Amino acid sequence: MKRLTLLACIILSVFMLNSCGKENEKPLSEEKNNSEFNWKSELKITEIPDLPIKGLLNGKPFTFAYVNFEQWRGSGDNVINFSEAAPSNNCGYVEGGRSIHFLHKAGAIDTGEVLKASFDQNIDGFIAYYDTTGAGSEAGVGSIPWNCALVISSMNEKTIKGKIVICFKDEKKSYIAGSFEAIRCYN
Repeated sequence: MKRLTLLACIILSVFMLNSCGKENEKPLSEEKNNSEFNWKSELKITEIPDLPIKGLLNGKPFTFAYVNFEQWRGSGDNVINFSEAAPSNNCGYVEGGRSIHFLHKAGAIDTGEVLKASFDQNIDGFIAYYDTTGAGSEAGVGSIPWNCALVISSMNEKTIKGKIVICFKDEKKSYIAGSFEAIRCYN
């Protein structure tokens, strides 16, 4: 009888130790978002996919040849440019191709998070717009409602790394979503 009780205690102890802390464990899918992204009218930081950046611009797939982060000394503007065309030299002007821009007028974009969860929300100084002509025109800047979730994970003198979602409230449901590494430019 004593052996049976001892054996029952050992089995119970092993079971308890094995299950200890399981309620605090999170499934991997909650820790890291690796799913595909679909256009949304409401965003959360946790919805940014951990996949290379891609998108849809004016109904056509948007592929990236060049991403840069510009810091303007005079105006203090900071802008992240996503473009289908690469300039002839790093930090040069991109001519032709379609592009998407995320701008903080007279303000920094630093490590951390920026969230404009809905199209109706306003965050002072931030602008997002796209150019589908390749002409580099800012015509219509701010005229298309947008939302954004941005996380800048690291910055150094040459590059910044992060992930972003920007959705535009246009009839073709344009967006970009995913992880990126941008060349850092000082202008």
